[in-house]
Amino acid sequence: MSQKRSRSVITGVAAVLAAGLIAGGVALTAQRGSDDPVLGGSSVEVVPSATAGDGTATDGTVTITRTGPDIPGDAVLDRCSTDSRGTVARYDTASLGEVVLQCGTSGQGYEHIRIRHTQDWQDVVSGHGSRDWDDAMLTAVQTALESPAAGYPQDAGDGKVCYAAPVRFDDGSRPAAEPFVRVIVSATTDRVITAFPTSDGGC
Repeated sequence: MSQKRSRSVITGVAAVLAAGLIAGGVALTAQRGSDDPVLGGSSVEVVPSATAGDGTATDGTVTITRTGPDIPGDAVLDRCSTDSRGTVARYDTASLGEVVLQCGTSGQGYEHIRIRHTQDWQDVVSGHGSRDWDDAMLTAVQTALESPAAGYPQDAGDGKVCYAAPVRFDDGSRPAAEPFVRVIVSATTDRVITAFPTSDGGC
């Protein structure tokens, strides 16, 4: 078992979302830490994509390969034990410019996704090859942000924007229970707040 799968959840830390989000009809509340992004109360101007980043039309579908390398790799995640602002991945988006997925905290970034949504992502990949949950998550985030479907991102209020995309595997099959992904980004800090599977395809 790789080190990133066995890291224990930090005790005494609330596993909550970094902003009050309504996702899939379930209200998620937040407890903001000292290093969490401070989100403004006003909406942000978002110009939704009409095409993919390369100028072609796209439906924004995420395709997860059922076999492949372990991403981002233990060397990247090992830094997260000492640096919440460490970078896990960078994305070049048409609407926001560079967006970063940081190691983060229980309220945002990779740590939030690991604490709050590991089981959700494990359910997605179960029975679909050998990829780990975060291989699927990172693939989904990259596609949703860099090659969004027309109409994304959408203004999610409070300085946040939302991306959503359908998910499939490279054999054409789809996750049974939650065949879509939703990614929430802070437009004020250009950081990924969360990414989770969902049963509906919108924001």
